[in-house]
Amino acid sequence: MAWYYFYSLFTAPGVMVHEFGHLVFCLLAGVKIHKIKLFQFGKTAGYVVHDEPHNFYQAVLISFGPLIINSLITLFCFSQVKTPFTSWQPYFYLWLGFAIGMHAIPSTGDAKSLLQTTNSRVWRNPLILVGYPFVIILYFLNLLKRIHFDFVLVAALFWLGRFYLKY
Repeated sequence: MAWYYFYSLFTAPGVMVHEFGHLVFCLLAGVKIHKIKLFQFGKTAGYVVHDEPHNFYQAVLISFGPLIINSLITLFCFSQVKTPFTSWQPYFYLWLGFAIGMHAIPSTGDAKSLLQTTNSRVWRNPLILVGYPFVIILYFLNLLKRIHFDFVLVAALFWLGRFYLKY
């Protein structure tokens, strides 16, 4: 139980940025937001309650928002790590990049939301079938998360940020 609280606090910025990713894409898509919880202890670490998007592309962007925003911020953080570690700043960027990167993968709730949107519109527009691969990607990423794929994602983002995005 103590490890759960430690991990939750250690990676809290990642949860906040994850929810911020949903928030940003809701605002960009013009989808009304009703309630935001950036961080809490429990099964659901945070959430954004919003209206159903009018267009399918809005639903995809809102669902994939955390993957986009968290990954970009993680890349930025890791690109700021400079050697030798003579000050506190490299450690700060390493921690922040790790914390944010660990919550880049959208949740199963995000996948369920996208699936519900896709299912509700498939009879009105059969071209919406294009949406099912996006739903499958989200469920597959969550399946990989069970075997700690988020660590692999963070390592890949570290490698990209540290070695290819140097300033």
